[in-house]
Amino acid sequence: MSHPCHVHDGSGIAPISGQVIDLYRECYAAPPWSETPEQLDAYPARLAAVTERAGFRAMTAHDDGGRLAGVCYGWPTPAGLTGGGLYDALVETFGAATVAAFTRDAFEVAELFVRPGSQGQGIGRRLLTRLTAGWPAAWLITDPHKPAAALYRKLGWREAGQLPAGFYPGARLSVYALDGRHGPAVTPESRSA
Repeated sequence: MSHPCHVHDGSGIAPISGQVIDLYRECYAAPPWSETPEQLDAYPARLAAVTERAGFRAMTAHDDGGRLAGVCYGWPTPAGLTGGGLYDALVETFGAATVAAFTRDAFEVAELFVRPGSQGQGIGRRLLTRLTAGWPAAWLITDPHKPAAALYRKLGWREAGQLPAGFYPGARLSVYALDGRHGPAVTPESRSA
């Protein structure tokens, strides 16, 4: 099973958005994430909004039967850290100078999910690696206790620190960073005064 990867921009993901939404529900309704019906119902609007972001890019993989097996997407982090409460939480937690340093010229990975029956076949690794290829740095957030975190650590991503409790219902999320620039570690202790 080769699971070839395909790249999409915002308009290119639109024709398969229904498949992406269905796959998201399949991946996030069950453990380990167990999102609420309200969270799952909010995803289609979130997906539509993020495909409009500057530089949106997605990678998809399909199984041998043509069914969507995995999705990974994100965008370049905006220089002014505009566009959402996540950036405010990062600045509050790590300090503006530290956040600016690790997000400068970085690709922000917003989502990576693989059909449960297709996990363990290298799909997530290929999608993530290809999506972030060519970027000097990349970052994402996840729960360090969920299985995906093991993949990130295996690929050289480092846990940079936790977001505030309550940022995401039911999980304590951490920032993971991949920095080819060998910049300063991102920790609350490196926060500027």
